[in-house]
Amino acid sequence: MVLYGRLVWESRTLPVLIIFFVYYINMQYNNPFQSTSFNHTFDFGKNLSNSIEYGSVILLKGDLGSGKTTFCKGFALGLGFKDEILSPTYSILNEYQVNGKNLYHFDLYRLKSINEFIEIGGLEYLNNQMSISLIEWPDLINDITIKNMINIKFEYLSEKERLITVLS
Repeated sequence: MVLYGRLVWESRTLPVLIIFFVYYINMQYNNPFQSTSFNHTFDFGKNLSNSIEYGSVILLKGDLGSGKTTFCKGFALGLGFKDEILSPTYSILNEYQVNGKNLYHFDLYRLKSINEFIEIGGLEYLNNQMSISLIEWPDLINDITIKNMINIKFEYLSEKERLITVLS
């Protein structure tokens, strides 16, 4: 209830706020974004980066050519990283740093087992609170419990169109 320009808390105010908050979060994160170009996918990553906290791990799921690396390029720029963001397909991990903050960009496609991920220090990277990890082809690490995990699904619709859904 509003009384003289102030919100007065009543017993029924809190449930209404909770319902609104849950609805808002669902609308924000579960509604797919349809990209119609490379630039739209890039901009989506750039804009989303502003709402992601350091210490987060973002799992990027999708087929080849679905926009995962393009998203990463925009995401990195949105965080202030000026380096050229390249796909880590052969290096498995690309590390970027700016102002004491880190961005780790993994591509786990070529790894054969979770042990290989652990051997390269993967768990230490994921637990760094001064970093954000972007992981392409993350199925290999599905059994690892990750704090602050966000799943993003990329779907190829046509040569220029992609469907991007933030799942959590």
